[in-house]
Amino acid sequence: MTRHTPLTHGFLRVVQGTGPAQPMRPEPLDLPAAPRLSVSELAAEMAELFALALMSECHLDDLDNPHCTVRINGATRFNLHELLCEMRSLPWCDAAAPLPDLAGAASPPAAERRAIRWNGQAQMTLKTLLRSGVRRPDGAGMRLSGLFATDHPVGPAKGPLPAPAASAQLSEWSQWCAAHSGAGLALPGRGAAGAQITTLAQLARHVFDAPPARAFHCATLASLAHGTPFDEGLAPVPGTPGRWTGGRLFALMAQAEEQARWAALRRLAQADRLTRPGVTAARMTVYLAREERQEHMPDARYRHAADMLARHSANLLGWVSHANAAARGPQRFDQSLFLPLGSCSGSVYPSDAAAHVVVAGALATLMKAVFDTSRPRHLRLAGKSAAPMDLADELDLLVANTAMARVVSGGFYPSENHQDMRLGQAIALQVLRQALSEDNRSATLSFRDFDGRALRIVAHPRQFGRGLVELRDAAGSLPWPQMAAPPAAHLTAVM
Repeated sequence: MTRHTPLTHGFLRVVQGTGPAQPMRPEPLDLPAAPRLSVSELAAEMAELFALALMSECHLDDLDNPHCTVRINGATRFNLHELLCEMRSLPWCDAAAPLPDLAGAASPPAAERRAIRWNGQAQMTLKTLLRSGVRRPDGAGMRLSGLFATDHPVGPAKGPLPAPAASAQLSEWSQWCAAHSGAGLALPGRGAAGAQITTLAQLARHVFDAPPARAFHCATLASLAHGTPFDEGLAPVPGTPGRWTGGRLFALMAQAEEQARWAALRRLAQADRLTRPGVTAARMTVYLAREERQEHMPDARYRHAADMLARHSANLLGWVSHANAAARGPQRFDQSLFLPLGSCSGSVYPSDAAAHVVVAGALATLMKAVFDTSRPRHLRLAGKSAAPMDLADELDLLVANTAMARVVSGGFYPSENHQDMRLGQAIALQVLRQALSEDNRSATLSFRDFDGRALRIVAHPRQFGRGLVELRDAAGSLPWPQMAAPPAAHLTAVM
């Protein structure tokens, strides 16, 4: 409400609002355009889909072992070193090859997607091949996130359900998690053992059988139960009540999950969305059989990418063809590239997994920012006798595991995972910015993003309205990603 004051002078006067600032719902994010794949990147994306499908029955502990052997049938076998060589022979995976000239293919996102496949010596290794869009240290191989040990379902999920208020007791939030995502807390001596996941195929089935938020809800409940501290920058000012509680963290997670799900659904309706990998693989199969070479195709990239795969990775295509024959019986085509291979994904439709990586990126970012993740290997989630856990690293792994499950299923390109987890991160940053702005108090949050950068969110109070919130890295201030609307005005009226 404003108070009108008659003017006796002929000049303008600013009248401050007398009521408290009202909560403002964040504006929706502008969805980024779908990745624009050049011929060389499309060939590499399809090769990675084929490679992970062939590796789907390998034990997780053997995925970075070059001598691990994959047996397709009695006469066809290869090891992971040979598979890696097929991948490294592609131009997109070769650091010495220039970026293509296709519009959009040399953009920063494409260059980042390409570079994340390499180690510090600009070489692709088995470990970097399995990064799944999250930049981790070169020596860190693929493994299952330790947070799967806390993934304790307590019943069937009934969500999405309306979330309680941020001020609700943690017991009320625990009940909401159980009903919304089926998440619960495993009590000592009474909880079921963690998920038994030993292969990529089992990982894919586990991820798709669960709501996308369940593992993160379980990890949050376990972290709070074991006293994991919040970021020191959220400590309340002496003499004032603290606003950061477990309930508020869950409220922000619920808000971010809702926005992430809607973003994923909007993405499905975009006109520029990528053709599904299964359709692309079928087109390549028919094209390489020479049955449609003379007919016009809507996009010649599929033809050129198929030729590139046949020229640079002929052994890989042969292994995929043998795997299809072993899983589906005799094939009509000499090079049968149909996806998915075998039954590692069950009956998963792309729309069923559309939100998983966006939700994972958003919830992991919120947890990394709100919990104290600045000191690695000091968190214990499974009791005093368990080894300490680096929560930030395990959250990054949980997101990477979720992304890998989508690739193993044959339903999504690696470039989509790269983009979706960063879209989720942008949603989480927007939610945090809004919350800290409404608090109008001094606060800082420190965390590491999916590109390995150390980020800080710094909030400054103002005398009226909402606080100023900045995003920073080591070099200084950064623009907030993917913001759809300018910040709201702080002046209420000009008389």
